Amino acid sequence: MAGQDLGKHVALVTGASRGIGAAIALSLAEAGAAVAVNYRERADDAEAVVARIAAGGGHAVAVAADVSQAAAVKAMVEQVAASLGPIDILVNNAGVAMVRGVDDLTEDDFDRTIAVNLKSAFLCTQAVLPAMRARKWGRIVNISSGAAPAPSACTTTPPRPVWKV
Repeated sequence: MAGQDLGKHVALVTGASRGIGAAIALSLAEAGAAVAVNYRERADDAEAVVARIAAGGGHAVAVAADVSQAAAVKAMVEQVAASLGPIDILVNNAGVAMVRGVDDLTEDDFDRTIAVNLKSAFLCTQAVLPAMRARKWGRIVNISSGAAPAPSACTTTPPRPVWKV
């Protein structure tokens, strides 16, 4: 985002308490956007990101929400709008990584992965679109990553897939 002036914009970054999400939140703030730092469980980490943004002269809030739940997403978007203004930049970054072999992955694990890594992007996008349309400006970025080791014909141990977002 270097070189861009996002001073009149409000960004929501899901899964922004650490890693790529935190880096994106910091970059957006450096470019001038007010930033909502979403987290589910890591309140201290999210507050640390907010503090770093504030130390750099930016404006940010930490907002807790399980982005795989429609009611939580709706409440989060309302909270961000009340604190910072309508969201016009959305970065769908939240994701879970379950490092397990396919034989060890349960149906509940699979459902949770789909809910967080896919459904959350749909729910968050759907929730912010009305404000983006009203302002006639918006940007949505979906972050996704998947990696798994290739199976080997010489091993009896199943490969251990790694899904990270």
